[in-house]
Amino acid sequence: MSTFGAEVDQVWPAITGDSQPLTDFGRKLLKECRKVKKPVAGEQELQKLMANSSEFPLEFGVESVRAKRQSPLRLGRINQQVSSAYPVIHERTLGLYLQYLEHKCHWGNSIEKPIYRPLSLCGFVQRLLDKRCASFFARNDKYLLLSGETGASGFESVGSREEKAPLVLAKVLSYDDIKLSALLSVSSYTEFVNEGERTNCGRVDRDTKTLQQSGIIVGMIGARLSRRNLMEFQDIVIARQQNTREKGYGLALDEPASTRDEDYRRMWRGFYATRDLIHGEASIDNRRFGPSRNKQDVFDNLVMKRRYAVSFDMLLLEAQARAQTVNRLAYIHVVGFGLGVWKAAAQQERIFLETFEQRMRTLGNRLSHVGLVHFSWFSITDCGGLRNGSLVEIPGHPKDGIRVLISKRNPARKLTDPEHAEMLLVVSYAWDGNALPGNEFWMKMLKSTGDSSTACSTLVAELHNPYINTVFCNGSNLHIASPQHGVLHIAEYAKRVIRSESDA
Repeated sequence: MSTFGAEVDQVWPAITGDSQPLTDFGRKLLKECRKVKKPVAGEQELQKLMANSSEFPLEFGVESVRAKRQSPLRLGRINQQVSSAYPVIHERTLGLYLQYLEHKCHWGNSIEKPIYRPLSLCGFVQRLLDKRCASFFARNDKYLLLSGETGASGFESVGSREEKAPLVLAKVLSYDDIKLSALLSVSSYTEFVNEGERTNCGRVDRDTKTLQQSGIIVGMIGARLSRRNLMEFQDIVIARQQNTREKGYGLALDEPASTRDEDYRRMWRGFYATRDLIHGEASIDNRRFGPSRNKQDVFDNLVMKRRYAVSFDMLLLEAQARAQTVNRLAYIHVVGFGLGVWKAAAQQERIFLETFEQRMRTLGNRLSHVGLVHFSWFSITDCGGLRNGSLVEIPGHPKDGIRVLISKRNPARKLTDPEHAEMLLVVSYAWDGNALPGNEFWMKMLKSTGDSSTACSTLVAELHNPYINTVFCNGSNLHIASPQHGVLHIAEYAKRVIRSESDA
């Protein structure tokens, strides 16, 4: 039982039958996806990547993480790593993206409609990849654009009639877009340049006794709750000035919308499968509703858990798919994405861990190739069935379950234990929904976050960069993580879903 009571403890989403029904608009876009061509890997992918990298307009934070600086002995692997990259979302997020495009096409203003109406689903994902800033951070939204322009704040008006260059919807993401982008990950194989500690600054480690040479790297984005009335704050925090009927809150789950704000809230209510509340309807009970950093706010522990569940399923299913392909067990390195400066409530870390355990148990033997989950740098070291050395028992799992470790581990530390040595290392890192991989890395702030330290210790600054790995880090290479189907390219996923709809 969850610390937060039976309502929060409900299993969600279910393994099957929990997708939102497609509208005619969404079905049309998904049908179009059946014709999307999956990129085909060739022998010259590394040369193309290095050529694109040489033309990239911004200086790299450090040079040691570029493919051209790697040992010749690594280049054959890196060529394969280029084509291993793809953007990936949970299948529930796919439904949300379709609804978002429909919302913008119907309710959008004169600036939004010309942007969103021509977009396919893959075109929208491409927008989320290539219209982001290079760097975007801090409460006042400091930014660096690919043009080299820098500034702070102004993103709240992007997509409105008050938008001002260079922050215009045609060139950058709006806050509505960024909220959707936060549910998008990019995954690939990578070389590890060093162990990835926060202060590594691109140091080159050549000691193979302590450094894992290669593995999977996945950018994960937490809930940015540090900006009031924006992004996930809109769904998770119940605030006096935000949660009002005038702003679309308080309608029943299936109640039709009559205004733009109501339709926007309808979309998010559907995604989280729970009604949103007017301020004053919920009071702190330390069950579903907990305290928030601001004493006038109420923190919705249930919605926070559901935001985590979608992300955790995606990470677990992605690790399963990668490991199954090479017939190995995955060793997943998990960091507390969203649990740093973005956090709005003390209980978030416990919700994070409880949710992760529940999703491991819920996905169960669908995680047959996940051997171990290592929670790194968490302050809680004993939570439910999670403690250092514990086993999350799963009936039918080849190892009887998933082993858990909780300690302070560098991401690319070599797996030296004989039991782990043959496992596939899958490293998650805390990314941002409006920045290229590395974020502050592009402003030469190399020690500031896990994002920048990851760019200093792996090849993500090129492999996960849509302007450099143009063919594979591309909307047309979108993959969908599904508990029922596994991880599939969007064309194959669309064929299966449309076929099953026809059979129903």
